[in-house]
Amino acid sequence: MRKVLALALVVVLVLAFGAAASAAPKWTFKMGHANPAGTPYDETAHKFAELVEQKTNGQVKINIFPNNQLGDWTETFELISRGVVEMGFQIANAQYDPKLNFAYYMPYVVRNVEEGKKAYSPGGWAFDIIRELWLEHDIQPLAVWPVGTAGVSLKSMPPSPGDPNVPKRMKVRVMGIEACSLTYEALGYIATPIPYAEVYTAIQTGIVEGQQGGPPFQAWSFRDVNSVWIQYNDYFETHWVTINKDIWDKLPADVQAAMQEAANEASAIRWGQVETEDEEYRNILKNDFGWQIVMLTDEELKACADKVRREVWPKMKDLLGEELYTEVRLNSMAE
Repeated sequence: MRKVLALALVVVLVLAFGAAASAAPKWTFKMGHANPAGTPYDETAHKFAELVEQKTNGQVKINIFPNNQLGDWTETFELISRGVVEMGFQIANAQYDPKLNFAYYMPYVVRNVEEGKKAYSPGGWAFDIIRELWLEHDIQPLAVWPVGTAGVSLKSMPPSPGDPNVPKRMKVRVMGIEACSLTYEALGYIATPIPYAEVYTAIQTGIVEGQQGGPPFQAWSFRDVNSVWIQYNDYFETHWVTINKDIWDKLPADVQAAMQEAANEASAIRWGQVETEDEEYRNILKNDFGWQIVMLTDEELKACADKVRREVWPKMKDLLGEELYTEVRLNSMAE
């Protein structure tokens, strides 16, 4: 009897160990992003990880690291390219390739969410161009992770915010990208490149009066030091669901298909959020913090876009190259 019980126990343990082993993921990937934990961006990032786990039957597990825990976007671009970090909700880093300026910040390529969704969805003209640019750096793009439509937050209201020909005489922090400086100078501001980590203190101490570089959600981070939001729509911010290309190429075809399907579903969720998220944060800034919100008219947006395209775009030709510049220009003007 004891031998029978012992044998039964061995069988149970073997089966339990086998079940545990089969449940263990074959691949575990790190994936980071810049937004704080608990934000809609972060929650949807975790939803993507859940979808991947479900669709691959537990073969792939993705651990999400919010708030730049794996490094900021300039660092993670290189880490993903080298395969040190496997995946990311990544921003294109033009420090490695001037053509990647188009993949992150080229002003007034699109002017609103509707145009952005058309250009950056699978099969869209911008999606196809940027996808090839990622691949040149050993990064496999899976889907666009839309963030929102940009503008500027300020301490006070500038003169004639919708007229780009009126000097604003206000110092504004811009991203350390030449096109950002050129754009906000064309809009009438004094552009001042400052690293994002230093922006809050720079506004607080009066070095600059406001900041550019993202949608209303980013302005919410400066709710205590600014009081005006102007929706210039100078660019539609996009991040991308990415994975190191060598790692991707080694995955079985069925796993690739499952991960691609998960990326498409999660991207669709983000597109749905972005359509309302900008408005929600503008309302929070106005109703909860007393901000003044300026929504430019169609005529004002056109005047801003026309001036920036006329003055800034030609200076980007050397960065993008004649072929890419011409392709972008023709497609943007057709929108």
